[in-house]
Amino acid sequence: MRRIAHLSDVHTLDPQTRRSGARYRFATKFVSLGRAIDPKSRARKLARALVAAKASGADHIVITGDLTEMGDATEFEHFANLLDDARIHEDAVTLVPGNHDAYTSGAAWRRALEGPLKRWASASATETGKIVMRGNVAFLPIDTTCFQSLARSGGMFTPEAARAVRARVEDRALRDKTIVLVMHHPPFIHHKNPVAQWIDGLRGCTHVLDMLARHPHVQILHGHLHRVVDRIAELRQNVLGVANRARIFGAPATVDDADDAPRVRLYDIRDGALESVGLFAM
Repeated sequence: MRRIAHLSDVHTLDPQTRRSGARYRFATKFVSLGRAIDPKSRARKLARALVAAKASGADHIVITGDLTEMGDATEFEHFANLLDDARIHEDAVTLVPGNHDAYTSGAAWRRALEGPLKRWASASATETGKIVMRGNVAFLPIDTTCFQSLARSGGMFTPEAARAVRARVEDRALRDKTIVLVMHHPPFIHHKNPVAQWIDGLRGCTHVLDMLARHPHVQILHGHLHRVVDRIAELRQNVLGVANRARIFGAPATVDDADDAPRVRLYDIRDGALESVGLFAM
């Protein structure tokens, strides 16, 4: 594998929003944070972003969560139809859920994988500790979502998830692979604002940061922040006394793109690491 394309935060709506119930319309307006409630515009943005990802020459596409606005079954069906229309091979796409994908039900993601997203389930976040091998890259798609109030947008990386992922990361068979954790929430800590951490942060993020500190071949692709993130995590010195580094990458939100200007973040694999090669736009 040579190139990875990274999309995030699609926020697909029910295409029949105007005919949906008042409760759905109120909830989507509340969580959309001022964005226009326009199902057709959001669908066009995803469709064009997928076209751009294919045109970029990417070998694999990663979409890091908030695939839908509410985690509603009809929204997942609409997202699946758009993915199907893009004619991208089902094994060439890795999907993980975001906090918006769990607002309707804690079981919404599982039902989507068993239903409209079944075709893409093999390379997406299902069981904890799952590994998706693609050539020299090992993707670990992780579900950081939890069912919660619309007033919260945080995630959770449980001790059980940490143990499962750590076992994969420390597997000798993966020693020479580029390991990429794919998750919606970034592992950052709001040191100055514990309330913000409780509302919007990743509970258990210290497990992730510890993993980065110990393993220089682990990198992260995330969403949630709706912007490009390129952060360095300093690692503990290795036996040679040389400081290694792991990289944490975030992608811009597809929902925030202009209708005719999709932004897809691209990474090339070089010397076992992800190297950002910028944003690809048609």
